[in-house]
Amino acid sequence: MPINRSIFLAQTIALILAAPFCINAQEKSHVTSEQVTHAVQELEKLAQKQIQENVVPGIAIAVVFQDKAVYAKGFGVRDVNTKQPIDADTVFQLASVSKSIGSTVVAELVGEGKITWDSKLSALDPAFAMFDPWVTREITIRDMYAHRSSLPEHAGDLLEDLEFTRTEILHRLRFQHPGSSFRSHYAYTNFGMTEGGVAAAKAYGLEWEKASEQKLYRLLGMTSTSSRYADFVARPNKALGHVLVDGKWVQKFKRDPDTESPAGGASSSVNDLAKWMRLQLANGKFGGKQIVDEKALAATHHPQIVNGFNPFHSNADFLRVGMERWL
Repeated sequence: MPINRSIFLAQTIALILAAPFCINAQEKSHVTSEQVTHAVQELEKLAQKQIQENVVPGIAIAVVFQDKAVYAKGFGVRDVNTKQPIDADTVFQLASVSKSIGSTVVAELVGEGKITWDSKLSALDPAFAMFDPWVTREITIRDMYAHRSSLPEHAGDLLEDLEFTRTEILHRLRFQHPGSSFRSHYAYTNFGMTEGGVAAAKAYGLEWEKASEQKLYRLLGMTSTSSRYADFVARPNKALGHVLVDGKWVQKFKRDPDTESPAGGASSSVNDLAKWMRLQLANGKFGGKQIVDEKALAATHHPQIVNGFNPFHSNADFLRVGMERWL
C-alpha cells in the first residue's frame, strides 16, 4: 500500500524565493542589489543551521531578483544512505507546489483560446459527474482550481491510498455527497483540481503529463522537470523522501503521485523552478517572449474565495486559482 501523503511530507525539501517578494519584473524595485546580497547571506546561514540541527536532511534554495536567478545552491544530502550532496540541479518531488505549476500550465492553455477559466467540465469532459446533476452541468475549471466545488476536503485521497487509478477515482467522485453548497466554501481537494487540469488538457487532445511538458516545461527550458513519477525515478540526481525515526532521518518510503499529477505529481530542481518564478514575476514573459497569456496568468494571482481569517488582524485570507502554495 502506498505511504500516506501526510507522513511523506517529512522529506528533503526544495525552496524557491522571489526577491523582492511582491513586485513584477517590469516594475522598478525599491530593493537594492546590496540588500538582496545581504538577505542571501542570511538565508544561507539559516539553511546551514537547519542542516546542522537536523531539521531536514537537505535543502536546495534559489533566489530570483530582477528577472535573474541570482543565487542557487544545495545543502545537506539527497540520500542519508549514500551521503550524496544536494546541489541546485537536484530534483525534488514538489508535492502540492505542483498545484501552482499546474495552474500555470492551465493558464497557458487558456491563453491559446480553446478554453477559459470558466469553461464547464461538462463540455470538456462529459464523462465526469458530481453528486448533484446541477453542479455537474455548471462546475468549471476555475471552481476546481479554487477548491470551491462543494466536494468535501481531500475527497478521493483515501481511494488513492488504496491504489485506485486516476480514472476510477475521478469516476467515483459522483458518489461523494457534497460537503457544502456549490461555490460557498473552500475545501482542499487534490482530485477536484486533478479533474480541472485533466479536463483543460483534453480540450487540446492531450494527457496532462504531455500538456505540462509541451506547454510549459519545454518552453522554459525546464529540462529537469516532469509531471511523471517514472521521470523522477530515472533522474540520477534526485532527493529521496525521508522520515524521522528515533531522532534520525531515514530514507524509508517512496511516493508515486501519478494518480493526482496535476495536484501533486510534479518534480523539479530549484534551477528549473527559478525559470518558472521568473515567468510569474514577468506576467507570463520569459526571455523576452510572451510564453503564457498575461490575462490568463493573472487569474492565478487574484483572490477567488475566502479560505479563512487571519487571527492577527481578522482580515479574510483568500485562495488564488491553484496558487495557495506560492509566495
